[in-house]
Amino acid sequence: MRLLDPDWLAAAAAALADLPGMEGADAVVDYVVSGAPQGKVTVGVTVADGRVTGIAEGRSADPDVVVSGSYETFASILSGESSADAGYMNGALKVEGAHAQWLLDLRAVRLAAVDALGPLMADTET
Repeated sequence: MRLLDPDWLAAAAAALADLPGMEGADAVVDYVVSGAPQGKVTVGVTVADGRVTGIAEGRSADPDVVVSGSYETFASILSGESSADAGYMNGALKVEGAHAQWLLDLRAVRLAAVDALGPLMADTET
């Protein structure tokens, strides 16, 4: 299965469905991935009270945050080789919109998501 393909997104949604809740951790985040084998890919992620309630390819109607980066950067983050915080600090990720919401309010959710996606990433072609 290839990273960001429809089957991968469905498997990721299933893996993230059981994240522990976190009251007040709410956002709609669009991840814009450039240089993917399938071209430029946008994935909309909806988080409600710390739980991922939706993942869909394509742009969200009104995202709170848009995070952009290369395919290699996202693959490295999702596999646990690097972190989103480091990607933001070194300029590999560009964050537009509610910076503090993504960087701080959703930090625990982002970390839990990487852990939950670990088994999926082990079987993912990047």
